[in-house]
Amino acid sequence: MAHNDRRVGDSIRVFCSHCEVNTAGRIEGILHDDETDDEGRPVLGILLQLVRCSHCQSGLLVQSWDHPDGWQDSNTLWPGPQSKLSPLVPHRLQLAHQEAELCFSAKAYMATVVMVRRTLEGVCADQGATAKVLMRALEELRDSGKIEGRLFDWAQDLRVLGNQGAHFSDAEVSREDAEDALALAEALLDYIYVLAVRYEEFSKRRQRTRTAEPPRLLDSLRGVTEDGQQQP
Repeated sequence: MAHNDRRVGDSIRVFCSHCEVNTAGRIEGILHDDETDDEGRPVLGILLQLVRCSHCQSGLLVQSWDHPDGWQDSNTLWPGPQSKLSPLVPHRLQLAHQEAELCFSAKAYMATVVMVRRTLEGVCADQGATAKVLMRALEELRDSGKIEGRLFDWAQDLRVLGNQGAHFSDAEVSREDAEDALALAEALLDYIYVLAVRYEEFSKRRQRTRTAEPPRLLDSLRGVTEDGQQQP
């Protein structure tokens, strides 16, 4: 397979996961890593590049694929996007959300919303929903009080957008829609696994505090009994 030459010192467009911008980067090193068939013949040209971001000067590992028109689809392999999710979010759901973030960083916006939809399915399963159809599972979470009005509307919108990405059609998913889908999914995860848990802990702590409060000082000095009668 003939390669379209790239050289150390060339500039390419990359997504920098350090400063989270699409920018130019300088190639500092190159390694060809072709995929081959069972007989060792190259079937896909893959180029790994060590790139320095021109914006923050950090290093990146970037992957590109050979194409008749030149190397295509520069995808940042390392470092991956930094997840903002709380460790309270279950690990499997964190992985699904991180994969959606990776899709977004690779400009695969349809794949991003499909992974967001998969994250929603994981939330429903983790929260005990039994319906197989995602729309019905979300309704179960709403009816059980685990998600409320606006969050339910958000989740349904994400489900519809994920369906759009999953089924072949002429409809496209914009960068803005994919970015919003990630943000809304993150808000949903935070609400269910962080805010709701913290509120429950806060409420229990306040209840314990009220139960353990000592008698009012003035009542103690006056010797007032529990039924409000003055002690002799």
